[in-house]
Amino acid sequence: MIPLLLRTLLAPRQPRQAAPPAYRQALLELPLRLLQQGGDAPLLAVLAQLGLALEAEQACLLLPKGSAAGWRRLGGGAADAPCVEHAALPAAGQVQLCRDCLARGRFHVLCGLQHAEGRKALLLVSFASRPATWQRNQLRDITRRLGEVLQAFAEDRRLRRRELSAERGLLARELHDSVAQQLGYLQIRTARLHGVLGDARQAELMLEDLRHTLHGLHRQVRELISGARLTMDGRTLRQALEASVAEFARNSSCVFSLDNRLPDDGLPAQSELQVLQIVREALANVVRHSHARQVQIRLWPTGNGFEVEVRDDGVGLPADLPDSGHFGLSIMRERAAAIGAELLIASKDGGGTRVQLRWRRP
Repeated sequence: MIPLLLRTLLAPRQPRQAAPPAYRQALLELPLRLLQQGGDAPLLAVLAQLGLALEAEQACLLLPKGSAAGWRRLGGGAADAPCVEHAALPAAGQVQLCRDCLARGRFHVLCGLQHAEGRKALLLVSFASRPATWQRNQLRDITRRLGEVLQAFAEDRRLRRRELSAERGLLARELHDSVAQQLGYLQIRTARLHGVLGDARQAELMLEDLRHTLHGLHRQVRELISGARLTMDGRTLRQALEASVAEFARNSSCVFSLDNRLPDDGLPAQSELQVLQIVREALANVVRHSHARQVQIRLWPTGNGFEVEVRDDGVGLPADLPDSGHFGLSIMRERAAAIGAELLIASKDGGGTRVQLRWRRP
C-alpha cells in the first residue's frame, strides 16, 4: 500500500485558480469611496491601479463638463494625446485604437463609458507598443465595470439632487405656512402693543399672547430644523423607526408600540426617508394634540406594495380640521404624493385618530 504522503506527492497537481485582478477589487470599492470621500481622489487612485494592471504608460479619464460642452480631465495622458479632437469616439462599451495616433507610431486606446442621462465618458489609455490580446481583454472588462460604476453613481447623484430640491420646496412651504404667518402676526401685535400701554390689563393680556405665540414659534422652528437634518444616515428603515419611537417615548407620556413586518429591503430606497418623515410627523401630532395614552405604529407588506398605519386613542380630529398649519397635513400629503402613495387621515369610531399610508407598485 502506498503511504498517503507518497500518494499525495505523486498525484498530479491541480492548477491553482488565478486570483482576480487587483483592479476588480478597486472598482468594487469605488462607489463606497466616492460616497465617503467625494471629490476626484477615489477615481485618481483607481486610474493608477488600472495603469499598473494594464502595464500602460498612462491612463486618463475624460468626464462630461456638467451641462457645458467639452471634457473634464482626470489623470495623465490627455494633454499629449488629443485623440478626442481627431478620432471618431467609441460608443459606450467599445474599445478602439486611435487610428490617427497609430499612424504616428503612438498607441492610444479610447474606451467608451456610459455616463448619466445618455452622456458619454471616455477612458484613454496610452501604451508603449501595440496592446497585446490580454491587455485588450482586460480593457474590455475594465470598460464595462467602470462604465457601470460611473453611470450608477451619476444616477444616484441626480436622484439625490432631485430629492434635495423637493425637500427644500417642502421646507420653504412649511416656513411660509407656519413661521412666516406667525411672524407677521407678531409684528401686528407688537405694533398694537404701544397703543395699550396705558391700560395695564390690556397690556398684560397682549404680552401673554405674545409669549404664547413666541413659545409655539420657537418649537416649530426647532422641529423644522430637526426635520431638515433628518436622514437615514446609513440606517435601515427599521432602525430609523425604532430610534424615532424611542425618541418620542422619552419626550412624552404616551406608550408606543411598533409592529414592523416589512423586510429591510421591502421599500424602494427613495421612499424610505419619506415614510420615516410621515411617521414622525404623525407621532408629533399625536404628542402635541391628541392627549392619547396608547399609540400603535404598524407597517406591513401587501401583495403589490406596503401599508403604514399610526393610530392613537386620543381625542380625535377637530371638526374644522385645517389643511395646513400646526398639523402639517399638507406637508404629509406632499411627501406621500412624492412617492406615489395615498394618505388617509380620519377619526376612529370610539375616539382617536388613524393615519394610513398606502403604496402600490405602478
